[in-house]
Amino acid sequence: MEITEHPPTGRDRRPALSLFAGGALSGAAVVVLALTLAGVLRPGGSPSPSGASPTPDAVVGPLVTLPPIVGPSVVTPTDLAVGHALGALDAPVTIEIWADFQCPYCALFASLVEPRIVDTYVESGRARLVFRDLAFLGEESRWAAVAARLAEEQSAFWPFHDYLFANQQGENRGSFAIERLREIAGRVGLDRATFDAGLELEAARALFAEIRAEFETDAARLGIRSTPTVTVNGTVVDGNDWETVKAAIDGALTGG
Repeated sequence: MEITEHPPTGRDRRPALSLFAGGALSGAAVVVLALTLAGVLRPGGSPSPSGASPTPDAVVGPLVTLPPIVGPSVVTPTDLAVGHALGALDAPVTIEIWADFQCPYCALFASLVEPRIVDTYVESGRARLVFRDLAFLGEESRWAAVAARLAEEQSAFWPFHDYLFANQQGENRGSFAIERLREIAGRVGLDRATFDAGLELEAARALFAEIRAEFETDAARLGIRSTPTVTVNGTVVDGNDWETVKAAIDGALTGG
C-alpha cells in the first residue's frame, strides 16, 4: 500500500542515495501522521514520492543552512537498556512506540511522554519499552533508522535516538545527511570505522531491508496507521497523549 506523509514544504527536494533499488515504499498500511498531544497539532497528508535512484554522492547537502548538531535536552536513561528496548525482559507490560525519526510529532512524544513512561513504569520494573521503526518519510528517515541500528550494535541506540530527535530540521532537508549521522556517532562515542562501514550502501541496504520487513509485517498485522503510535501488550492505544497512554498501561497492569 502507498504510504503518505506531511504536505511538502514547497522546496524541491534534492536526490539522495536511495536505500531502495527503486519504487515507492510499500507495506504496512496507509500511514497518515496524527498527533493527539494536547490536541493542538493537526495531521496532513500527501502521497509519498517514489524512491530516488542512486547517485554518486551520499545524502547530498541540505537545502538550507542547518545549525550545528546539538546535544539532546532530554536524555534517556540507559541503565536498563537492551538494544532498542528499555526495561526488564520479564516486565508484565510491554509498551511499543512506533515512530519515524523525521516525524516532528514523534520528537514531541519522545520529549514529553516517553520520559514519563520510563520514570513511572520502566524504572520500577512494571513495564518494558520498545522502540519500533516506521521509517516512511523519505530517504533520511531510512538512513536515520539504519544509523540508529548501527548504534545499537555498539550498545548506544538510546543516546543516538535522543540525538536524532534533538536535531530534526524538517523533512529530507539534510538533518540526517551522512556527515551529520557520522558526527552524531562521534558525539555518542561509537567506533567510527565500524559505524562508517555499516553506512556503506550495500551494507545499509541489507540492514534497512531487515528493518522494513519488521515494520511492514508487524504494522500491517496491528493495523497501525499513524506515528507516533503506542501499543500496550500488543493492543494499539487510541491516542498518544500521556493520560491516554497511562490509562492503557494501568489497565494492562490491573488486568482491566
